Amino acid sequence: MKPVAVITPYFRESIDILQQNHQSVISQSYPTRHVFVADGEPNYSLDSWDVDHVILPRSHHDIGSTPRLIGCFHAIGLGYEAVAFLDADNWYHKDHINTVMQLREQHGADVVSSGRMLCRLDGSEMAICQQTDPQRFIDTNCMLLGRSAFHLLHHWVLMPSYGHVIGDKIFWYYVRTSGVRIIHSDAPTVYYRCQREGIYRLLGEPLPAGVKPVPDYASGFQQWAADGYPPFL
Repeated sequence: MKPVAVITPYFRESIDILQQNHQSVISQSYPTRHVFVADGEPNYSLDSWDVDHVILPRSHHDIGSTPRLIGCFHAIGLGYEAVAFLDADNWYHKDHINTVMQLREQHGADVVSSGRMLCRLDGSEMAICQQTDPQRFIDTNCMLLGRSAFHLLHHWVLMPSYGHVIGDKIFWYYVRTSGVRIIHSDAPTVYYRCQREGIYRLLGEPLPAGVKPVPDYASGFQQWAADGYPPFL
C-alpha cells in the first residue's frame, strides 16, 4: 500500500485540538503521512511530532485554501499517489482512509468522497450530516484525490477571492464538472466539529458557549451566480 498524504492547514488552533487531529491520522488502519501547514503562525511544538511541518511566512487569510494547496504540492513532490484533507479542528474515524482508498481501487475512481458526523464543540456527536450529497455538496474534509485528479488542485487558490468562504462548494463544482471518476461512501467516517451557529439551529440544538456566528455565505453564492456560474442550490 502506498501511503496517503493528509493535508492539515492550521492557524492559531490550540495544541489540544491539533493533537486530537493528529492522533486520528496516525491511528489510521491505512498508511498515512500527516502534513501540517502553518498559515503564518507556526506552533513549534509540532516539530517534535512525526509529521511534515511546512511553515508559510505569513497568513493568506483565505480560510486555509493556500496552505492546503501548498501542502498538496509538497506531498506530490514527494511522490504520494493520493491526498486527503483534514482541517485542524476535525478528525477521522480510524478506518476512514482505508474505506475511501478501497473504494478508489475497487471502482478505479479518481476522487472519493465520504459522509461526515456532525459534532459539538466538545467533540460529542450530534447527527450524521444530511446535506452531504456528491451531486451538490461535499465538505473539504470528506474529499480524497488520486494522482489522476491532481490537475484540479489549483482551483483552491484560483477561485475568486470572495469564494473562499464557500470554497468547498466551489472546489467540488470544479471536481464534478471536470469529468473525473467520482465514487462516494455514505459512511460518516469524518468527524466535523461545528464551530458555527447554523448547524445547531438546524438541528434544534442549544448553542454552546464559544460558537461563532454564521459567515456571510449568501454574498458568496450571489457573486458566484453573478459571475455567470450555475447557482448553488
